Amino acid sequence: MQKRSYYGLLSTISLSAFGDAFGLLAMEWLVYELTGSKLAMGALALSAGIPELVLRLLGSPLSDRLPRVRFMAFLAAIRLLAIALPLGMGLAGELQLWHLFAAASLSGACAALFLPTAMAVIPGITGNHKLVRAFAVIDGCKSAAALLGPALAGVMTAASGALPALAINAICYTAAIVTLLYLPKLPRPAAASGTFSLSAYLREIAEGFTFYRQFPAMLTIMGMAAVSNLSSIAVWTMMVPYVREVLHRDAAAMGTLTTVSALGTLGGLGVISLLGEMKRRRLIMLGSLAGIGTATALWGLIPSFHFALFAVFVTGVLGPFFGSLSSSLHGRLVPGNLQGRVNSIRFLIGGSLQPFGAFAGGAVAELYGVPALFVAAGLLPVLCAGLALLLPGLKALDGDLSVLEARTLQSSGPVMPSVSRP
Repeated sequence: MQKRSYYGLLSTISLSAFGDAFGLLAMEWLVYELTGSKLAMGALALSAGIPELVLRLLGSPLSDRLPRVRFMAFLAAIRLLAIALPLGMGLAGELQLWHLFAAASLSGACAALFLPTAMAVIPGITGNHKLVRAFAVIDGCKSAAALLGPALAGVMTAASGALPALAINAICYTAAIVTLLYLPKLPRPAAASGTFSLSAYLREIAEGFTFYRQFPAMLTIMGMAAVSNLSSIAVWTMMVPYVREVLHRDAAAMGTLTTVSALGTLGGLGVISLLGEMKRRRLIMLGSLAGIGTATALWGLIPSFHFALFAVFVTGVLGPFFGSLSSSLHGRLVPGNLQGRVNSIRFLIGGSLQPFGAFAGGAVAELYGVPALFVAAGLLPVLCAGLALLLPGLKALDGDLSVLEARTLQSSGPVMPSVSRP
């Protein structure tokens, strides 16, 4: 049952990622065709990001209170309805800008809890010694889906317009819902048996933050993730203007860039899967962020399609060395009954700057040009990674974590072990 559950989740996440690759490119392309405005594209990301942040905060206990697999199916169904709005209006020839913004807002709100809920299930169906590989395989399947999705979406959009790409997104959500509904029934989270009250619900939201108060090194890591995601979203939100105005190419070229990025991610995940558990986590995680920033800054300085391919490949390779290690640390150190809400708060912190990064990226690109944005977005994580390397508290993430794991298992409720005495 555990294997079936794991592979079912793997299929669901992959289908969602494959569909999102089509939907994201299609909506960005439609916004740019309707307005020709970089600010409008930044505003699209902002309209998805703000509901996502709000629901990650206010809805964080739901992943621990509700049957997780059925909850994921419900969220996927709402996202399907969100995509159906611009798709239906576009097919009717009545598509307006607000249809895309409404779809982005609703989809972003549901995405806030979809992946954190999936991540909350994984530690319960895999052993701790397999967590790094389990999360790496999930990231690899997401990247494999993204490997094909953007290229196919780019070719489809260039040949037939963006609406067929939205239809593929809707089909993928439908398949994901069916897969989730046929998964084995998993044990209900411990919090699900408790009675509901507003005070208890607010206390459960606070418990998601308690983990980071007790593990300040993990809070620092998620702060670094927030900076890196701010830079990344600023760059990728401006990918359509970059491809059209700097490279003078079409949607197929944009799809190729995203595909090469996914190919690099697969390569990085392959290395991680071979290495397994790593002890020098601090240097590896911060080094990956600094490398991504350096490649992004050079990408802005060299306006060449071939160098852009190289840059996105490098950033793709380096990304998993941060993401998979972060996921495995959370999987090992967070108690099972808190996995849902802590993962929601984790994504809340890591993505807290993304909506503003997307909008600010549009403003910077509008004023100073897309290449200048890429340089600034690359230098920011390099600087922050260098400063974080000087913090002694991050050394708590290195070496053997068995003592911390034992203390976590002995703790009850929201009481967490401290990393100050590893």
